[in-house]
Amino acid sequence: MSILESDWKKFKELRKIALDRFCQGVLADAKAIAEHGALSAHARYGMLYGLIHDRNKDMARAFDQYSQSRSSALTGLRLMVMHDLLTDAELSVLSKDALDYISDVGRRPYELEWVEEIVSRD
Repeated sequence: MSILESDWKKFKELRKIALDRFCQGVLADAKAIAEHGALSAHARYGMLYGLIHDRNKDMARAFDQYSQSRSSALTGLRLMVMHDLLTDAELSVLSKDALDYISDVGRRPYELEWVEEIVSRD
């Protein structure tokens, strides 16, 4: 399903908001990991690596693969909503058709999964 021309113009603005929010979230999570003093530097590094790796895949899907053309924009919008990057108020500028298309998307905001550090006993 292709997005309406009027929604496409609004989508491009929503995409900017969502991308900024996505990046802010990654940076906040990276800071939380880096400053987690209870974990070793190695454990924090591993968590940071995993965070960037996983989020980069999500970023590519939502902001590159599925939001560069009108024909795939609604899929990108669904991913942005799923990752809780746009508020209902921000989405309210879209047409009823677009809102209906994303109405069944469950929001799953990102949450850090802290590792339990395993310390080897030599």
